[in-house]
Amino acid sequence: MNRVMALVNERGPAAVESRDQFEQLYRLHVGEVHAYAAARVGRSQAEDITAEVFHAAARAARGGRPEVLTPAWLMTVVRNKVIDHWRRDQRRRAKLHLLWSGRESTEAGAVADIAVTREAVLTALDRMEQHHRLLLMMHYVDGINVPELAALIGKSVSATESALARARRTFKKYFAREETTDE
Repeated sequence: MNRVMALVNERGPAAVESRDQFEQLYRLHVGEVHAYAAARVGRSQAEDITAEVFHAAARAARGGRPEVLTPAWLMTVVRNKVIDHWRRDQRRRAKLHLLWSGRESTEAGAVADIAVTREAVLTALDRMEQHHRLLLMMHYVDGINVPELAALIGKSVSATESALARARRTFKKYFAREETTDE
């Protein structure tokens, strides 16, 4: 752990100016990055996080920012990737909890109603254009807020809000059709 803390505090010169230096940076620090992640998320997830960290490092090096590639930068990135992992895992657990707690507390008739509604929702989503369906899924299922969604799709926040509004209107139209055909 002392080695990891020394890496975090290191503020030396640019770590990477060539491919050979990048490979050297990788060989020197992959162990520390992996150990940091493994201690927080387990070995299997740590491998993915380590790959993400060095992928970000490669992008920074290729993007003309090799000066940021210091050991301290690597440790900051791995810390952020671990936090992102925890957040994704927490959202996934919350969704599973809502799914199972909702089903356990309902009676048989209510479960049938849920199944019919679920089928109507899925059918309505299937009828929508892919970009509208993806916007709704990313926003409402994955929990991505509008500014983050705008950054992901490369549009302004106001354009993304407008696209979401159109997607909601389209969904309501298809969902209303599904409910009327089920009755």
